[in-house]
Amino acid sequence: MAKTEPGAATGARTRRPRNSLNPDAIVEAAVRVTDRDGIGALTFEALGRELGSHPTAIYRHFRDKDELVRALVDRINAEAQLDGLPQTDDWQADLRRIAAAIHRAFLAHPAVAQLLPARTAAREHEFVTVEYIVSCMRRAGLPDDEAAACYRVFADFVLAYAGMDAALAALAPSTREAELLTWDVDYRRLPPERFPHAAATAEHFPRLDDPRNFALAVDLMIEAVAARATARRAGR
Repeated sequence: MAKTEPGAATGARTRRPRNSLNPDAIVEAAVRVTDRDGIGALTFEALGRELGSHPTAIYRHFRDKDELVRALVDRINAEAQLDGLPQTDDWQADLRRIAAAIHRAFLAHPAVAQLLPARTAAREHEFVTVEYIVSCMRRAGLPDDEAAACYRVFADFVLAYAGMDAALAALAPSTREAELLTWDVDYRRLPPERFPHAAATAEHFPRLDDPRNFALAVDLMIEAVAARATARRAGR
């Protein structure tokens, strides 16, 4: 007998009772589908099979796929907040905390996370993230206009970097390994007479998937915010 793949529809599969769906169940099913099969597999038909429901039942909760994707964005935001976002007396540590939490959530769901940097959920967990980062900028000593501008740049940077790392993680294993190998092999073979600086430092290039890359980038951003706040307090 042929083995049935997870989520595949069969005649023997028990269907959900009518009107038993809710938005949370649909979003959790969407996470399972994208984690397992990739974002391209996310259709209402696939969700119907995953949930044991007719696809039209999903339209009672999400009018289209775009609205569902927005809910997925906020689902990842919620996962980033699972360990809590305590506000301490160290705004720099708080920024590192939220950045690391977002990065972890992205890498836990790389298929859908690739969509997140360019999407706005406009839902509760996104509002919580915005509030937390803006509070850090104000506690750094920035006036409100600078706090808002630095929030935008810092948040977009974290989302973009986390999305890039998620895109790398979502590649097929063979493709991902080829990307990583390029930096270990090809760059170390650069002719120094043509690329003197790259050739001199090639052996020190971190791997693309080294988590210290993201941590260093966040530190550099925070140092820039701190320097800007200091300059503003000095009246420059």
